[in-house]
Amino acid sequence: MKRYSVIFILLLGVCLSSCDKINEESPVPKYTVSFSIDYRIYAPILDTQGGYYTITKPTEYGQYLGYSGLLIFHGFDDRFYAFDLCCPYECEREIRIVPEATGRATCPECGSEYDIGFGTGRPTKGPSTKFLRRYNVTVSGSLIRVTN
Repeated sequence: MKRYSVIFILLLGVCLSSCDKINEESPVPKYTVSFSIDYRIYAPILDTQGGYYTITKPTEYGQYLGYSGLLIFHGFDDRFYAFDLCCPYECEREIRIVPEATGRATCPECGSEYDIGFGTGRPTKGPSTKFLRRYNVTVSGSLIRVTN
C-alpha cells in the first residue's frame, strides 16, 4: 500500500509541474471580446487550413476586439483559434504580432515567434516566455464567434 502512495505522489508532482507554463496567465490586459463574422462572405481565406484574419478596429456597433485586436487562425487540426494581437513580451497596444500561413506569428519589435498552428500560442523563439492571450471560438456553419 505504501508503494502505491509514493507512486501516486510522484505522478501528481510531475503532472502539476508540467502544467505551469500552460496555465500561466498572459500579461496582456484583459479587455472585452465579442466578435462574429461569416467567414465565407467576409474572410474566405479562413476556409483553408493556415488561413488567418486580423481585425484591429470595430466595423459594427457592439464589436469588442480585446486589447490590440484579434487574430483568427484556421488551425492545422481543422479547428479555429483566436488570439489577441498584442505581443505578451512587449505588452503595448500598438505593437502587434504578424501571423503567417505557416502557423507562426512574429512580433516585429522583439522578434519573438509564437506557435499558432495548433492553437497553443506558445513562444518558440525570442525573448518572450509568455503565451499569447487566447480567446474562445464557437463555430456554427460559416459563422465564427469569438468571446472571452
